Amino acid sequence: MRISRGRELPPDLARVYRTAVRIEWLTIAYMLSAVALLYLTLGSSQAMKAAWWEDLLGLLPPIAFLVSDRFRDRDPTPRFPYGYHRATSLAYLSASLALFTLGGFILYDSASKLARFEHPPIGMVEPLGLGPV
Repeated sequence: MRISRGRELPPDLARVYRTAVRIEWLTIAYMLSAVALLYLTLGSSQAMKAAWWEDLLGLLPPIAFLVSDRFRDRDPTPRFPYGYHRATSLAYLSASLALFTLGGFILYDSASKLARFEHPPIGMVEPLGLGPV
């Protein structure tokens, strides 16, 4: 079997790809700060819990993109004669898994509260000590 040689991207697109990698690092830093702030303000609200899980699971695609970037430029092997350039597609898979997991969490959390006849906590937050909202 013939093994492909050469790199995947021309120089101008390689520069754009490097910019995308830098943006992914900024995305991870931003998402980590959002996850930390949401955790500090979580409370017992189902909506806030879902938003926290959404942001937490939203970290998976950029992390998968950066991990797969380490494999993308590896030389072709007899097992992978066209190289590893498709490794970045794992970011799409992780994004779909994150959405599926979030949907499963919301479904489980809502169904379990419905089955236990729990009422949503309303009026438990007192901003600036002015009384329940």
